[in-house]
Amino acid sequence: MRKMKRLGFNAIKESFDRLHTAVCFFDCTGSIVLCNRQMYQLSRYLLDSDVQYLGELEEALSVPSEGIVQIPDTENAYRFPDKTVWRFEKTRVTDRYGETYIQLTAADVTELHRALVLLADDNKKLEEDSEKLKQLSDNVGALAREKERLAAKSALHDNLAACITLTKQYITGDFDGIDTDTVCREWEKVIAFRDAIGLPAKQKLLDSAKTGGVTVRIRGKEPAGGGAELMYTAMQVCLTNAIQYAKATEISANIWENEDSYTVMIRNNGKPPEKKITEGGGLTNLRRRIENFGGKMTVQSLPEFSLVIEIPKSGSSEEGNLWL
Repeated sequence: MRKMKRLGFNAIKESFDRLHTAVCFFDCTGSIVLCNRQMYQLSRYLLDSDVQYLGELEEALSVPSEGIVQIPDTENAYRFPDKTVWRFEKTRVTDRYGETYIQLTAADVTELHRALVLLADDNKKLEEDSEKLKQLSDNVGALAREKERLAAKSALHDNLAACITLTKQYITGDFDGIDTDTVCREWEKVIAFRDAIGLPAKQKLLDSAKTGGVTVRIRGKEPAGGGAELMYTAMQVCLTNAIQYAKATEISANIWENEDSYTVMIRNNGKPPEKKITEGGGLTNLRRRIENFGGKMTVQSLPEFSLVIEIPKSGSSEEGNLWL
């Protein structure tokens, strides 16, 4: 069997110099022991000379010279004037004789850094595109809702105009065959259509109050979410009855916030009922909506009218269909 040739120092040094990774060893005092060609090249950028001591390299890395930039968000990584990026790492190693040395290495992470930069740019563009899509989606939704609202208002205007024309014909007697029931039915249709269009309940209440010459007063914190719509719906029913039966000029709502619900008391300044109120279509439908929402409704007739509703903070069922 042939004997294996022992590798000489020169052969080992030549292999050491061919490493693409920059490597340097220092003794316990920080003096250089062994350094490969790649580390010498990097040290010339850092020191303008060949490295001799660990301390001078560490100082140069802590305050890089002109043309060398420390990479943010990447530990111990630097971009050199030739556009390459190197990541330095210091460790302690012990040889087989128990001697301890300090090993300083620098790995070429140029391609990895370039990929990370491209990935960061792509992520930023994705975030910007996502925000633009969100804004576009919001705008499309708002435009669609506005289009529906305008279409409903236009249809309401046409129906109202037709109803007014019919009423004028009835009053003047210009058209035979029009009786009181016919006119009332047409007005009922217009009112029902108005209640069905997508105006917020609060706006409907304020519009109706203004038309009827009634002042609206609200005290307390408005219920959240669908609870507010339900409260204004109840006030709308009370307003209609207050104008028709009590000849009221003011309607008020006092709101108390509880742990898991709101209590709302609705009253008016009109004349009190002469007897116990029998719930008709408006109050009956309102009770159904409130109970479907998970709430409660109490009607007080004497000595004066008041309507008290309990609205849960987490309602259900008909939140989006209060006017159906």
